[in-house]
Amino acid sequence: MHKFSLAVSVSLLALGFATAASAHAQCDGDFQFINGNWIATRYCQRAEAEHVARAEHTHITHHTVSSRDETPEEFCRWHNGQIETDTYCSSYND
Repeated sequence: MHKFSLAVSVSLLALGFATAASAHAQCDGDFQFINGNWIATRYCQRAEAEHVARAEHTHITHHTVSSRDETPEEFCRWHNGQIETDTYCSSYND
């Protein structure tokens, strides 16, 4: 019985570590939920821009390989003034 409870404890402990390691950042637009607060982060701004790019069947990358790849500068040139990408593109459109 002792071995069974030890195995269950170790399994639950491992499950807790796996859950924490696989947790994704919770974004809502440009804002990330951190310690109970919504904070604008570059991570969520990039995720929102990538969401827009995927909807247009393109990909944002620094090293273009295919015709569907766009550098951040190219992406922002075509999405200047759009509310979804405004904060992400602000540093590229200056």
